[in-house]
Amino acid sequence: MTDARQPRALIRPASPDDAAAIAALHAESWRSAYRGLVPDDDLGGGLEAERLQFWRNRFAGPDPHRRVVFAATAGDLLVGFACVLADADPRYGPLLDNLHVKPGWRGQGIGARLLDDSRQWSRAIAPRRPMHLWVLEGNAPARRFYRAQGGVEDGRRSEERGGMTIVALRCIWRD
Repeated sequence: MTDARQPRALIRPASPDDAAAIAALHAESWRSAYRGLVPDDDLGGGLEAERLQFWRNRFAGPDPHRRVVFAATAGDLLVGFACVLADADPRYGPLLDNLHVKPGWRGQGIGARLLDDSRQWSRAIAPRRPMHLWVLEGNAPARRFYRAQGGVEDGRRSEERGGMTIVALRCIWRD
């Protein structure tokens, strides 16, 4: 549980200057939520560097107006982020590719606010289209959160990696 005296998080558009903080939080969140759901090698020591390269590439990618990254900050601390890709799927619409809240800051409404801002952006960039994401089947807390936010599970995919079968469920929001 977090200290009730923590400052309220502010949500703003992220910039390339946020890539290192986003990468660090991304790795921390994966290790917190995905242990036992993905191979341990996926969560190993190289994860921070891999995520940093991923986020540098994402911010440097073409068509920056076709994606958005939101940062939730409390003072100088990044406590959450979300990323939406406008053109991810012609049928299911924009993809909420990432939504992570720092362990210790969960349960304060930051994720709901990031999701709401993501949905608003998606509606503006792709009117009358759904927004979707993929969530690991074994990630029960995330699945409960998305259902509570109006998401509906609709589709699944699986892959074999590191001796494990990893199942992901598509969660969609239709307007």
